[in-house]
Amino acid sequence: MIKIVNISIVALTAVLLTGCQTSNAIKNASSDGMANMFTCDKIETTFDAYDQDKNSFPALQQITDMVGIDSSNFDSSNTASYFSMVKTGVNTALMLKGCPAM
Repeated sequence: MIKIVNISIVALTAVLLTGCQTSNAIKNASSDGMANMFTCDKIETTFDAYDQDKNSFPALQQITDMVGIDSSNFDSSNTASYFSMVKTGVNTALMLKGCPAM
C-alpha cells in the first residue's frame, strides 16, 4: 500500500512539473535527493511553477510526454480543466503527507 502511495505521489509530482520553470524545479528537487524530493514545500513550489504556466497547452503536453500520458486527445482549448484536476491531486498529496491543502 505504501509503495502504491509513493508511486502515486511520484507520478502526481511529475504531472505538476511544466513550462520553463519545470527544469529548475526538477534540478532543485533532485539536488536534495529522493528522500527529500516530495516534502510539502517541494510539492507547493512545484505546483506554484505549474500554476504560472497552467494556460500553456505546450507545457501540458511537455509534462504528459515526460510521464508517459497520451495527451493527443486533450482539448487544447480546455487547458484550465486539467489544471483543476492537478490541483485536486496536489491537495490530496499534501493531505496524505499531513500538510495543509493549498
